[in-house]
Amino acid sequence: MQQGTSEGREEPDQGLWQRLPPNPLAALRQVAEEQERAGQALLRLEIGEPSFRTPPHIIAAALASLQEEAQTYGPSCGWPWLRELLAEKIRRVNGYEVSPANIGVTVGGTGAVQLALLATVGEGDEVLLPNPGWPHYYRQLAITGARPVPYPLDPASGWLPDLPELERRVSARTRLLIVNSPGNPTGAVFPREVVAALLDFARRHRLLLLSDECYDELVFEGEHVSPATLLTPAERERGIFIGVYSFSKTYAMTGWRIGYLVASQTLMRSLSQVLDASYTSLPLATQRAAAAALSGPQDCVAQMRSAYRQRRDRAVALLKRYGRYEYTPHGAFYILVNIASKRDGRQHSNGSDSAPSSAFALELLRRRNVLVVPGSLFGSRTVNHVRVSLGAEEETIEQGLSTICELCEEEEHAPGVGEAREHSEELGQH
Repeated sequence: MQQGTSEGREEPDQGLWQRLPPNPLAALRQVAEEQERAGQALLRLEIGEPSFRTPPHIIAAALASLQEEAQTYGPSCGWPWLRELLAEKIRRVNGYEVSPANIGVTVGGTGAVQLALLATVGEGDEVLLPNPGWPHYYRQLAITGARPVPYPLDPASGWLPDLPELERRVSARTRLLIVNSPGNPTGAVFPREVVAALLDFARRHRLLLLSDECYDELVFEGEHVSPATLLTPAERERGIFIGVYSFSKTYAMTGWRIGYLVASQTLMRSLSQVLDASYTSLPLATQRAAAAALSGPQDCVAQMRSAYRQRRDRAVALLKRYGRYEYTPHGAFYILVNIASKRDGRQHSNGSDSAPSSAFALELLRRRNVLVVPGSLFGSRTVNHVRVSLGAEEETIEQGLSTICELCEEEEHAPGVGEAREHSEELGQH
């Protein structure tokens, strides 16, 4: 519906940007930028950014392409030679067979999720998504018009899905179930029996299951189990599964913006139309770099994974030393830190108040120059937590975590200290 203006023009009732949920991290980053302009050095633990450089053989492949090849348009789903390598990677790493026709190359894992949502849900549909979970799920669903329905992850089990609660949230309008393992922000790796239960749930309720597997090669304990490995080829071709993957974390290629998704060939035809209508194709040089990542030496992946595990171990040991240990993440490179008072038994909030983590994060930044993500950004289950990225250098992680724990102790003895309590509304609510 459109409204007329005083000049007789018609304008939309609401711009797309007005449908997007607020992002409390934007306000924190604004404060951080002001402090950096003032010459203050910050400990940045807020973003999932690897501290490593992209491996040299990947960079060399992109440079060679730029020097030797015409940088032309390409197929919307990606060049065939890259999709062939991706099919081999899916077999080798994720454990199931697909053909290149089942694969589409996207602008990062973020673009893969957005593409899948645009092609499968719309106004009036409901989508089940994890709480806590990656906040962009909410923002991307707002673009489609579908309604997010969060299902809880249980902190007592190490942030695994609460299956009875999931059953209580499904309705006749539910179209899609999103699962994320290894998980952001929790670092949880779902065991095989949990993945099987989620898949059975999707089958019984005739839902499409979107599996966000962007951290598939960053597992420290256990195994990464893709739901697709529990499906027959015929079931996969009937369209119950979409897998989302990325080069960003595995190969330290966040800024290269390349990911991919896997779906049935029927659904891929629809997805390719959305791809073609959006960005046409990814740069050839970027796709050559991705091909080099897949076909080149994989010791870089093992080395980065080992470093992240070491950082995880140091973080866990430090939290135990301060009496703030809660769980051990088994994958990805994040850890949630409970900032609630020990006097309260560190009970988890019921989700009625999103202020604790936002106020704490702002106070931590303004008083101690440490930037983290408030747990309220990820959902109602983590309003008493902050997320720390273990992608940063080890020294930065240790200094930052020590500062977080020390501020928590300080606030235990002087609740409400700091001007952040007065300005927590600046960060908004998720």
